[in-house]
Amino acid sequence: MILVIVFYFIFILFLLLMVALLVLLERKVLGLAQIRKGPNIVGIYGLMQTILDGGKLILKKLMVLFNIRKFFFLLSPILGFVLSLMNWFFIPTPFILFHSEYGILLTLVISSLLVYTTLWAGWGSNNIYSLIGGIRGVAQMISYEVVLGFFIMLLLLLMGSYNWEFFLYFQSSYVFWGGMFMFMVSWIGMMLAELNRAPFDLIEGESELVSGFNVEYGGFIFALLFLGEYMNIWFMSWITILLFFGGGYFLVIKSFVVVLVILYIRSLLPRFKFTDLIMITWKIYLPLVLMFFFVLIVWMSVQSGDLWVYDWFENEKAKWVDALANLEPKSWEDLQIEANLLRS
Repeated sequence: MILVIVFYFIFILFLLLMVALLVLLERKVLGLAQIRKGPNIVGIYGLMQTILDGGKLILKKLMVLFNIRKFFFLLSPILGFVLSLMNWFFIPTPFILFHSEYGILLTLVISSLLVYTTLWAGWGSNNIYSLIGGIRGVAQMISYEVVLGFFIMLLLLLMGSYNWEFFLYFQSSYVFWGGMFMFMVSWIGMMLAELNRAPFDLIEGESELVSGFNVEYGGFIFALLFLGEYMNIWFMSWITILLFFGGGYFLVIKSFVVVLVILYIRSLLPRFKFTDLIMITWKIYLPLVLMFFFVLIVWMSVQSGDLWVYDWFENEKAKWVDALANLEPKSWEDLQIEANLLRS
């Protein structure tokens, strides 16, 4: 029991160090994109910068205003951090923490619950900027949750399992490479919107909302929000590799490349308007996924022979065969009599 607790503690500490690495990597990538050095003072090449920034946040005094809704204000960062940690328990890492046949469904449930952290943080702060940021975040995350849900349902239909581990054996299928790989560009857009990353970081529009839903947060509770958000970036990059490139021994390196793409997009593209973001979801992504969902259902029905059109055709064919088999031969005189009766 003690060894299990120590193992989980080491794993959580490793995730926190990955978040620190991600923050440093983001500042370095943005520095290179903007032709500047980035962090380079604290430690060798600025390697200790993010660790000391985290320590500074933890040591800051927690300021809680008297007119906020304290329960939701304090609950949302804790809930967001815990749910971000729980996401890692059900996916195949180099070691599986919690084996479950319904890992995909549990991941969808946790990602849906993460919407409440943004909503409660914005509403609990009792600030108009926080409230608008929370409403934007809920609208954005719910819109893209629908598309992500349908997209993962496509994969569930193909695999016939709710376990993330099946993706490790699914990548060699010609169906995957012929159909699912074309959704990778759409998946990247959905992933960025789900993570609230540029160019879809509308809930944290500094020029409009003064940091958005977390404007009233500071100290260690802001650090919890920050850790949860950046932990989800690693998680979604891991899921992207499972969906499109398989697992294997190079899974960590592949996910690192996806993280670099996410960070570079922030320096490459401007922020979208909020209306454009929602319209992309409902007018482009959702019809595209529904169309492919319908095509996949028809294709699977044809392969299994369960398509209702085929059943109707076979039934009608059997009726005509029986009618022709029971048809009595008629003479020429009988046919002439029937024709005269029809004319009269």
